[in-house]
Amino acid sequence: MQWSHIKTLFILSFLVLNVYLLFQFIGKQQEMNIPELEVTDMNLEEELEQENITISADTDFEVPELSYISSSQKEFSQSEVSDLNDIDEIDAVRSMDNQLLTVEFDSPLEIPEDLERGALSELVSPYVPNASEFSFGTWNHDLNIIVFFQEKENYPIYLNQHAMLTFYVNEDREITHYTQTMIGDTSTQGSTSLNTPKIAIRSLLHNRYLNAEEDVTDVTYGYYSRIEDEGTQVFAPTYKITVDEEKDYYVNAAESFTYPGDYTEYLATMLEDNYLKKLYSMADEDEEITDNLISIIEEKIEPFRSEPE
Repeated sequence: MQWSHIKTLFILSFLVLNVYLLFQFIGKQQEMNIPELEVTDMNLEEELEQENITISADTDFEVPELSYISSSQKEFSQSEVSDLNDIDEIDAVRSMDNQLLTVEFDSPLEIPEDLERGALSELVSPYVPNASEFSFGTWNHDLNIIVFFQEKENYPIYLNQHAMLTFYVNEDREITHYTQTMIGDTSTQGSTSLNTPKIAIRSLLHNRYLNAEEDVTDVTYGYYSRIEDEGTQVFAPTYKITVDEEKDYYVNAAESFTYPGDYTEYLATMLEDNYLKKLYSMADEDEEITDNLISIIEEKIEPFRSEPE
């Protein structure tokens, strides 16, 4: 019985000691005037000001009600290929799995020097099936290819090899070929609560993609692959954040995953690992069209191939 009382006294003593130490710790913090939450709860404006980072983009727009969407790869029909071949200026073939459309211009299509982005869509649309579903993405000058992104729910699907229209440009600013992939109808994956643009910018800052002296020049919405494979794909609502009018980053609007927009790396890998493999499998049957494009792609991506280990 005596030992039981002693144990109880020890427990009470330690409890009192812990409470005393806790109050001492709180008192010291108050004396030093350094509340712990003051650093972690610093607002975005203060964080940006410390790094001399500015936001010239509009970030006060109303956040659209977007949800995750899913879709499967579209297969091009023989009738779509035949319709293209009825156009005098081009020849078209489809890949063995019917998912990659390849088109060659009989005479390269010239891109005027002063052509604006909207006029570029008008220039190519007569030769492209479902052209209205695509919007301009980027002109990658490293590879000299022009990329259009397929749109779903009125927003672009960023950097997805299964939903992309790619024009191959020569040194004379002429389009010689294009390839096209598409996804089909989409279904919505429930409702999602989305972050504001400023929360997305904070995520960019905390992931060290946004650096001192830089300016956030544009913020737009679209979709980015959450799950990408040869079957069903899932796309997440995503902010495209442009820094200094030249660097793009993608921030998942629901989960804040951040992806750098390294267009050259992504496109070179896409061309080598996906499109070239399909073109090589077509080469025996459609030598005239595919061999020409294979040579063009090989030349474009050669400087960006990684050295073998």
